[in-house]
Amino acid sequence: MTSDIVETPKEKIPQYTEFESKYRVDGDQIYAFKQLVESLNEPYDFLYVQGPDVYFVRDDERFARYRKADHDKSDRAEVTFKLKPVGAKNNIQRKEYNWRVDKTPYTEIAEGLEDQGYKFNFKINKSCHIYKFKEVTLVFYSVRDEKNKLDHFVEIELDEASIHSLTLEEAMEKIRKYESILAPIGISHRGRLTKSLFEMYVKEKV
Repeated sequence: MTSDIVETPKEKIPQYTEFESKYRVDGDQIYAFKQLVESLNEPYDFLYVQGPDVYFVRDDERFARYRKADHDKSDRAEVTFKLKPVGAKNNIQRKEYNWRVDKTPYTEIAEGLEDQGYKFNFKINKSCHIYKFKEVTLVFYSVRDEKNKLDHFVEIELDEASIHSLTLEEAMEKIRKYESILAPIGISHRGRLTKSLFEMYVKEKV
């Protein structure tokens, strides 16, 4: 006897989706973080980046971020447009578009964003220790705000180029996998931040 029930394929995550989780940590945990990550039996590319992130906001809740590393002699620069899905209760999954703007003067970028309805809101300075693996990027970064307050975070971000091949549950399983790996420094689902960096530092619109 055969069953007439046919399983429908589970919906995949759309392209151009940022899928990540963040955790607040102490600054001295960077040593344990690097030791844990570097001991994984997986090839990775390492990158250290420092410099400002400049944020612009628009009345429709969209925001844009301009980023260019202070020490990057390649002139690489990027504008990222982000949008939180309607009704979302966390920042694990967001729509994201990254535009390379190498060698474009900052003044031109700022004026162009303003012409599209974006207004400058705030700037933070970040120093990031980035480990890029095949399926995930693990980052320890420090953030200094405009009042010189310093905070530290760990981030687990799934590979954006292949995220559309995963279902939501498959993506969350990968997040849980690396939470388990980073558990010795206190990373767990209980510590997932519900606010993005933008929401932590954004200034109230006037």
